Amino acid sequence: MRHDATTAAGSGRASVLASFRGMRFGVVGFAFLAVLLDGFDSASLSFVLPSLAEQWGVASADFTPAVVLTNIGVVLGYLASGRLAVRLGLRRMLIAGTVLFAVGSLATALVLPLESLTALSTVRFITGLGLGVVLPGAVSLATAHHPDEQRQTVSVTVTLGLAFGGTVAGVFGSSMLTTVGATGVFWIGGALPLLLAVLMGRWLPAAPAPGTADGALTAAGTDDSATAAREARVGALFAPGLRAATVLLWIFAFLVFIASYTLQSWVPTLLTGYGFSASQAPIGLAFLSFGGVIGGIVLLLLAARKGIRFALMVMPVIGAASMVCAATVGTDHTALLLALAGSGAGVTASQIGQLTLAVAMYPPATRTAGVGWAAALGRVGSIVGPATAGVLLALSLPGDDIVLLTAIPVVVAAVSAAVLWRLPHAADRTGGAEDAEPKQREVTAR
Repeated sequence: MRHDATTAAGSGRASVLASFRGMRFGVVGFAFLAVLLDGFDSASLSFVLPSLAEQWGVASADFTPAVVLTNIGVVLGYLASGRLAVRLGLRRMLIAGTVLFAVGSLATALVLPLESLTALSTVRFITGLGLGVVLPGAVSLATAHHPDEQRQTVSVTVTLGLAFGGTVAGVFGSSMLTTVGATGVFWIGGALPLLLAVLMGRWLPAAPAPGTADGALTAAGTDDSATAAREARVGALFAPGLRAATVLLWIFAFLVFIASYTLQSWVPTLLTGYGFSASQAPIGLAFLSFGGVIGGIVLLLLAARKGIRFALMVMPVIGAASMVCAATVGTDHTALLLALAGSGAGVTASQIGQLTLAVAMYPPATRTAGVGWAAALGRVGSIVGPATAGVLLALSLPGDDIVLLTAIPVVVAAVSAAVLWRLPHAADRTGGAEDAEPKQREVTAR
């Protein structure tokens, strides 16, 4: 269904500002910080790779297993998030995930002096398990504390933490490498989430779900834990009326994550081929991530006016066009960095948007599973993309060709979003928030 006229009533900016009124900023703040530290950790390995390659005397492509195993761990964490939400509650799940990736980051700092690719890959896999639990837990917990009309704004706000974390890593990456070295980066990346976990344990409230302790999810209208567990299964995402949307959402996520994590994982390394030094290379990650922040804001405004499904058609086009520019600017560093910012705006906004759509599309009982599985299918793309780019780097393919190839899945993702937009049940709510129709909710909640 095309964009409903009521969605565009008033300006997008006014709709977004209205959705911030009454927001529980304490809950959103904790969730945002957890995701920010998630984004920082994910970016940390990326910006230290050129420096580690020089120190260890190996090719950057040799770190591909560490990059890929991190993302495999994240996928497994995402897939487990729905069940963990039932067993532990969203609050405990989020805290546990934060502690786990903090421990993984500290373990990374411990093994770096060994200069062992096997040890590094192992601890990064453990780190990834924690990272995979954090994002769906943070988004689901924050949105559980807010009414339907605020869910879209809350979801985008929390997920923007990924881009902010990458921006922090890119901006301060060079100075951190100079002052504390690669090992120090991971000591910091482990200590901060441990501190946050302590604070969340003290002040973060549980999700307001009835019938269970500590916010464990339940099916609508029942406190039966067996029913809650059933609703957390992947089969609930294929209920009548949700089936086609779920498939298209997964395709979109898979393709967008291919591009997003290829760029995030390898941009600092690729920039060395453009004449940047290893210490200068993190600036590319900063531009990519800052572009993601801007893209997230644009997504929020566009979704408020036209609906999230429409926004998911537009943002991938911006990202693909910017990647083509980045691949063709030659040695102009300023133009290259600006093109990377545009790539980050389009691709990161698409990555955020697919999670926002998952939040809006699924009813509360299946929301954590919906967010987790959409993110998991996306993270499968985050395995395929960086792994393929690593192989291409090992084959000495030029960086501009790799960037150009990365634009292809983004174009296909835009086509998938267009099909999703035209589905009959794609009804936008006033203010831009979307959800499945009431009948779909009833079927899924049974």
